[in-house]
Amino acid sequence: MNGSDARLRWEELSRRRIASYAIFDLYSTLRAHGDGRRGEFVVLHAPDWVNVIPLVRTAEGVPAFIMVRQFRHGAGMITTEFPAGIVEQGEDPRDAAGRELREETGCRAGKLTLLGRVQPNPAFMGNWCSTWLAEDLSREGETRLDAMESLESLTVPVAEVTARMGTGEYINSLALVALSLYNRHLAEGA
Repeated sequence: MNGSDARLRWEELSRRRIASYAIFDLYSTLRAHGDGRRGEFVVLHAPDWVNVIPLVRTAEGVPAFIMVRQFRHGAGMITTEFPAGIVEQGEDPRDAAGRELREETGCRAGKLTLLGRVQPNPAFMGNWCSTWLAEDLSREGETRLDAMESLESLTVPVAEVTARMGTGEYINSLALVALSLYNRHLAEGA
């Protein structure tokens, strides 16, 4: 920590849970700044998440991703995004990536590579989302969706995903982050 970090920090004095839901807990935290200010802030505690980028080639040899289409309740619309999900308590993120890939696409990865980790919204959330590149895929069988999941998988050329990201159904911000991490991976010569 450098000197300016100390001037930016807020020390947590207390924390109380306001509400608990199936996928997150909501807290109120009292914090103090070094200059004497105090404030109450809302913090959402959610489990860590994973994004999986399943890379394949079409019959014509074109690089493509296996994507999933599903209804997203927050947006009230169908989105197209990478397979993704929650890291279960005590689960390694790499294992979660493999599990989510199998559950949502029916595929197993021969190789999983961590491309990066980000915090989805550090303004009020403390969880992390790690993005994994899944290669050397093999079909393991049917999808195994959670009770409240309904989705379809499709293969989309990488160029099309790149062109459409941030528009239409391709509006999931963590999918955009995942694509950015994938492009950085390519630029680094992997």
